[in-house]
Amino acid sequence: MTKATSNTGNSALGPRKRRLQKRAEETTGKIRIAAMRLFSECGYDGATIRDIENAAGVKRGLVSHHFGTKEKLWKAILEQIFGLLREYLDARTEQLKDLPPSQQAAEVISSYVRFNAAHPELTRLMVHEGKRDTARLRFIVDTYSRPLMKQLRQSVGVWIDEDNDDFVFWYYTFLGAGSLVYVMAPEAQSMFGFNGRDSSSVDRHANFVVDFLVHRGLAKQTVTAQQAPAKNGGKKAKK
Repeated sequence: MTKATSNTGNSALGPRKRRLQKRAEETTGKIRIAAMRLFSECGYDGATIRDIENAAGVKRGLVSHHFGTKEKLWKAILEQIFGLLREYLDARTEQLKDLPPSQQAAEVISSYVRFNAAHPELTRLMVHEGKRDTARLRFIVDTYSRPLMKQLRQSVGVWIDEDNDDFVFWYYTFLGAGSLVYVMAPEAQSMFGFNGRDSSSVDRHANFVVDFLVHRGLAKQTVTAQQAPAKNGGKKAKK
């Protein structure tokens, strides 16, 4: 009798534990969504734990229960959004190995535009954090931004002829051109009727950014090649 009762109790514990786990996952999911929105819209200092819990529709104390501190929640959000970006770009980079360099560039830049159309929160968050030299900014740069920048810089060197000294301009042009219209989506909608959720509009935007960034580099390569004979005094090579 005792054994049977014990087995029954153990079997009942499984479903209960799964329900609790599912509830916890639903709660942390709501908190993450609310925190992502508020950190990106209001910045770290402007988003309070109480605001996040209210926006998530959860009881007070649950942010601390699941994430510990506001800083730990913020770091969890950073890992989530930058993780999505890494996965998004890495998956496409792996698929493009056998394509010509200019086409590789076009695909990666297009992917970045489409990522921002789906996740404008990343750039909105970075606009808040990038304005001041703080411990939070240095954490982002050292952990996420600089590794991604170095990876991109290496790829750009293969794709197009871009001077190292000018890469800083290419880099921020790339970031802004690929994201700003989604960061400022209400203004773009109000002034131009641009709908960042419309796939055809996103495609047009991606093509525009590719044309601007990649073709500029290819044009520089052509000019450099044309100027090469002039540097040699216009003399033809001897046969």
